[in-house]
Amino acid sequence: MARNGKPVSAIRQDEIVEEIVVNLRPLKSHNSFGSVSERVRHAILVLLKVAPLWTKIGDRKKNRAHAKKLDAAVHEIEVLLSTAPTGLALFLSFPLGLESGDHPLEQALPKRSIGEFERAFVARANCFAAELKRLRKVCARAINPGLGNHPNYDHAKHMSAHFACELLNELSQNKVTGTKDGPFRVITSLFYEAVSGQRNADLKRACDGVLQP
Repeated sequence: MARNGKPVSAIRQDEIVEEIVVNLRPLKSHNSFGSVSERVRHAILVLLKVAPLWTKIGDRKKNRAHAKKLDAAVHEIEVLLSTAPTGLALFLSFPLGLESGDHPLEQALPKRSIGEFERAFVARANCFAAELKRLRKVCARAINPGLGNHPNYDHAKHMSAHFACELLNELSQNKVTGTKDGPFRVITSLFYEAVSGQRNADLKRACDGVLQP
C-alpha cells in the first residue's frame, strides 16, 4: 500500500471505474461498457489485495537482515555435515529409509548391490548439498545488492502502471504511450488513487518503467 494512504470510498471507487472506462474508449468492438466496467472493477479489487503483499515481499531491509542470519545458519550446517563422523554421516544420507533405526542395516543391504547403495547414498548427499548451496545463493542476492526494492519504492505506483497497460492492450483501441494526459498516464493515476487515495498523481516514472523494452 502507498505510504500514508488508504483506499477510496465505495462511491469514489465507482467514479474511478467509470473514468477508467471513459479513458479506455474507443473500446475494441467485442467489448461492451458493462463488461469493461466489471473488468476494471475486478482489476481494482485485485490491486487492493496484491499491492500490500508485494510491499511486504519487497522490503529490502528486512530481507537483507534475515538473509544474513539464514546464510550464517546454512553455512554452519555445511561445516557440520562436512566434519561429521563417518557413522553419523552414513545415516544422515542413508538412502533406504532406515534413518529411524527400526531395521538393521544388514537387512537392507541385500536388497541392492553395493554399487547401487553407494550411488543412492551419493545422490542423496549431493541433492541436499545442492539445496544448501542454492539457499546460500538466494541469501547472497538478498544481502548484496539486495533482494527487493529501495525502501522508497512504491509498489502500488508500478503495479498501477502494469494494470493500466494490460487493460489498454486487452480492451482499448488506444495505443499504450507515455504521452502526458494520454490514456495510459491517466488510467495509471486513477488506479493509484483507488489504492492510495491520492488524486492526480503524476506517475510518469512508473509508466516509463513499463514502456521500457
